[in-house]
Amino acid sequence: MKHLTRLVVASGAGLVLAVTASPALAAPSDPGSNRAQVEHVEFSSPDGSFTYERRGVTRNADGHYTTNTREKTTIGQSSFDYKTHYTVTDKVTKLSSQNTVAENGETCRTNSQVVVVNGETRRENSGSGC
Repeated sequence: MKHLTRLVVASGAGLVLAVTASPALAAPSDPGSNRAQVEHVEFSSPDGSFTYERRGVTRNADGHYTTNTREKTTIGQSSFDYKTHYTVTDKVTKLSSQNTVAENGETCRTNSQVVVVNGETRRENSGSGC
């Protein structure tokens, strides 16, 4: 259980880092493009003891960016699933995330939401449970 607790706490720290960097993460490389940018990456070990998958899509519509990502990792009997949703406009940045960790038959989840308006944090919610 201590291991799961550390992972849940670490995911919360990742959320803080993501909020700080969210405009860069949400903005596609071609800001004039209205097309979605899609990313898909997979790694795995030959014996199946390790897998990693990352999927993401970024959309730009009139300077409003939306990014959705999902990262899933399996190491032996442990699994980690991290989902994020960013929305960035001229004045508002919203980030929500959900982190699910399963280990030794126990599953823990952490949900977080942050809203920043004109550079000022207006809402910050998080909750977790096993």
